[in-house]
Amino acid sequence: MQHLFWLVEGQIAGRSGPNKDPWDLTELKAAGIGAVLSVNGGEGCDPHSFKGLGLRYECIPFSRNVPPQDGDIAICVAQLPKALAFIQQCEADNLPVVIHCRSGKDRTGLIMAYYLMVNGAAPLHAVSQVRSIRDIAFTAEGWDQFAFDVLYALQE
Repeated sequence: MQHLFWLVEGQIAGRSGPNKDPWDLTELKAAGIGAVLSVNGGEGCDPHSFKGLGLRYECIPFSRNVPPQDGDIAICVAQLPKALAFIQQCEADNLPVVIHCRSGKDRTGLIMAYYLMVNGAAPLHAVSQVRSIRDIAFTAEGWDQFAFDVLYALQE
């Protein structure tokens, strides 16, 4: 499937958002996707369209500032556990989930790294693992350090 990259094969994928690379929800559904998590503002997503196809949908926006600004760490520290809870519920319900922001690299990468960290990876290894599946992850100005700042704040 175009633009899709897997963190956990068959369970957790990332993708650019429909506001950058249009998608066909029926194609996602046919590919076995059962849920979509927007970590931007959900631009290009119509919650009713997801529901009509039987797809679970949640929008939990993270900071979008480039470079990150004061207060952005607090926003992400508050939102990441909510996003993780959605992913974990999808796992428990055996629903493969696609995570997206606009480009599918920084905010999407951040929740993927947090997922890995909660599952035992050190922040450095979590970020490295995300980059191994999405080489443009954390490339927006300031987001390389920001990702570590957020992950370390969540470790405390």
